[in-house]
Order: sequence, then structure tokens, then C-alpha cells
Amino acid sequence: MSATDQAMLPYSAEHVTGSAQPTLVSDELRRIMSALREACPRETILTFEYDGTLRVHIDARRVEDVTQIEILLPSMCGGIFSHAQRRLSANHSFFHRLSAIVAL
Repeated sequence: MSATDQAMLPYSAEHVTGSAQPTLVSDELRRIMSALREACPRETILTFEYDGTLRVHIDARRVEDVTQIEILLPSMCGGIFSHAQRRLSANHSFFHRLSAIVAL
């Protein structure tokens, strides 16, 4: 089979998985998650959401914890967090949510 014929074939599973590539995005998210875990109480639930804009959701049990995190957030990780908003956590009863945009 010629190279032209191979180029016209659909991608195979082998091609999709590829070789070991750098995981820049995952590594950066891991670094951010680690910094947030250090600043938050142990029972805090941290999640990321991406819908064209990357956001972090920080669900903490106590309002006092949310206040403390909200104060620290703008100075963490080189100032990548902005537009912090508070609300009740939809998925975790009795938790308070602090959401912020993450600029990478």
C-alpha cells in the first residue's frame, strides 16, 4: 500500500493513542490542584469545568472556609484566578461553592 493510500484511510486506534506525548495541560491542572489542596481544608471538594472557559469550583463545608479561600485565591499560582463567585453547591448538600475563572 502506498503512502497516499495510507493517508486516505481513516485513523486507527493506534494512531489516535499515539506515543507518549507531553501532558502539558494535565500537568498544569495537577499543579494548580496541588496548590489549592494545600490552601483548603481536607474535606474541600475541588473540580474543574471547561466550556470554552476554564473554571475551578471549590466546595467547602463552612462559610468561614470559603471566606478564607476567597481572600487567598487572587494571589495564588501567580494570580491566575479571577471573577470569584459564591453560591450554594448544587451537587453537595451543605457545602458552599466558590467558583473562579482560571487563566492559563
